[in-house]
Amino acid sequence: MGALISLFLITMFSFRPKFNKKNIPPPTPKIKERPKRLVKIPFHFQRNDIVTYSEKDMKRELYKYPGLLKTLGHAYQYEIIYTSKDGRVDYWFCRDLPTTTKLLKYLNEQGWTVDWREKPFVL
Repeated sequence: MGALISLFLITMFSFRPKFNKKNIPPPTPKIKERPKRLVKIPFHFQRNDIVTYSEKDMKRELYKYPGLLKTLGHAYQYEIIYTSKDGRVDYWFCRDLPTTTKLLKYLNEQGWTVDWREKPFVL
């Protein structure tokens, strides 16, 4: 009977060491961040695959925005230059090679002789 009482007391009043429960903070949701561009490209250049400038427009824009060629270099890959017989110069800036080849084919069909190059752009 004494063994039964001691078993009863052990089960009723167990003196096992209590361990603290680890506090686990609730998981914070991961926010998807877009990669930040190193260079801020104006919306107009982001939206259009081809941008056209005449020589007069280009000089005016370069006067107002001296970093225009650098910005165009970040936004576009190819430059097409047309020089007419009277000395007028037109510039096209294209984003990718398929667009550039389509424009070159069209200009050749019109009978225009053009030069094209990749970055860096030089006037």
